[in-house]
Amino acid sequence: MDAIILAGGKGTRLRKIVSDVPKPLAPINGVPFLDLLLLQLEKYHLIKKVVLAVGYKSEMIIGRYRNSKSYNFKIDFSVEKELLGTGGAIKKAISLVGSRDVLVLNGDTFVDINFEELNRFHQDRGAMLTIVLRKMDDSKRYGTVIIDKKHRILAFEEKQDGQSAALINAGIYIINRSLFDKVIERELSFEKDLLPHFIKHDAYGYISKGYFIDIGVPETYSIAGEYLRYFLKKNN
Repeated sequence: MDAIILAGGKGTRLRKIVSDVPKPLAPINGVPFLDLLLLQLEKYHLIKKVVLAVGYKSEMIIGRYRNSKSYNFKIDFSVEKELLGTGGAIKKAISLVGSRDVLVLNGDTFVDINFEELNRFHQDRGAMLTIVLRKMDDSKRYGTVIIDKKHRILAFEEKQDGQSAALINAGIYIINRSLFDKVIERELSFEKDLLPHFIKHDAYGYISKGYFIDIGVPETYSIAGEYLRYFLKKNN
């Protein structure tokens, strides 16, 4: 399976404390966040190629990984001349992917997950789309995902003030690339513009109980170093 990491956004909310590098290169204990995602993928022989979907300050990301020999997979780049949003970025990057099913990760989110187990879950159900879900005690920053007893995804609900524990979209997907066949490459939000239509197909939610952190806002970025210290120790 090939993978796409969405690493092209401007990271506007984080820029007040991380302004000299694009958000995916924000340092966590001195290590660029994107390095952590690549190290995590390297633990599994599932991944043959990683496409970095880049846009804002793309030259910094390309410069760091263009000739990298640090990983057991090939790294390629899908460069947006104009920012395409998460949906448009996947559509553009998918042309560089060779596999039928594609693993897609947000470049600002870490989930401690076994990708081989996730893939088995996806294949066993003959899914067109699998979304990694995480139960959050405080889900007000996120929309919530509704599933049935068989983990089939039924609906998404917008984030609401005062919302309590719920399942959220953790920002990792396995997607059958044919879902994008009729999608036109333009600025699109994967979450808002495409997912509500894609779940009309065979879409399932895989519930992760592992560590989860989104570094996209200062409040969570400020605790990411301590939160992810265990992962750095395991991989040093």
